[in-house]
Amino acid sequence: MRIFVTGGSGYIGNAVVAALCRAGHAVTALVRTPEKARLVERFGAKSVEGDIKKPGPLIPLMAEVDAVIHTAFEMSADGGKIDQQWVSAVLEPLSQSKGRSRFIYTSGVWVLGDTGGRIADETASTEKALPMVAWRPAVEQMVLEAAGRGVTPCVIRPGLVYGGSAGILAMLMGSAEKEKAVRIVGEGRNHWTLVHRDDLADLYVRCVERAPAGQVFNATDGSRLTLRAIAEALSTAVGCYGKVLTTPLEEARKQMGPFADALALDQIVISPLAQQLLGWEPRHRSLVGEADALYRAFKAGG
Repeated sequence: MRIFVTGGSGYIGNAVVAALCRAGHAVTALVRTPEKARLVERFGAKSVEGDIKKPGPLIPLMAEVDAVIHTAFEMSADGGKIDQQWVSAVLEPLSQSKGRSRFIYTSGVWVLGDTGGRIADETASTEKALPMVAWRPAVEQMVLEAAGRGVTPCVIRPGLVYGGSAGILAMLMGSAEKEKAVRIVGEGRNHWTLVHRDDLADLYVRCVERAPAGQVFNATDGSRLTLRAIAEALSTAVGCYGKVLTTPLEEARKQMGPFADALALDQIVISPLAQQLLGWEPRHRSLVGEADALYRAFKAGG
């Protein structure tokens, strides 16, 4: 298949590009600068320089591909607006394909809000979405409704992505090296919903090849680890003997803003549809058991 990937040099997008190339697909990846091109070309993908804030010049490419995978996000106060505008601009040319073109949109489990210890699957409501992503369910709906306009769309909601040298868990390991302990928001009794970057990339490949139209897929490893357990495992791996430092939520809000509430979410999210419809089985199911390997990958810059 001919596939266009936004955010090709990003944390998620680069893993997706690599997985698609290994699967034999012809991949074109959007990058922001010429320096980023090598990050996608090393896998055999073609790079295209551009910006999702300016979709116009890229629209002609949409008529030349079989699928568009959207993993990019503009990290700014206008990120939600830019995302919505990009999606709207891309769906229009794809709608001329009469269902032959696929569109895969990257959302996230934060749209499900705090699950309060309850288990949430793909049917869970988004009415209590975390405020910082409260705009995203409307974009999800716009994507799914494109199934009636000649597009084959689906939505992927990753959990907290880990693996390699970036992501939130890498941030925790980096701070642990400086503070000699892993610092967390709150006491750590809340659950974090996780997914390894390589497993997530495998799900994208399965979606682009055979996902039914109009489907939402959660992407989580099924573990139900508390933040405290995660922090202690990473602390031990870094060589901090399991030491964990806590920051009260109110204080963290002053330092991090709305991001603090995201780190304090209590979520248990499962992915039955990805397993049932696509045969997706995460290989990485225990961050605690793999903490040493994760730290080595973090140090290696993978």
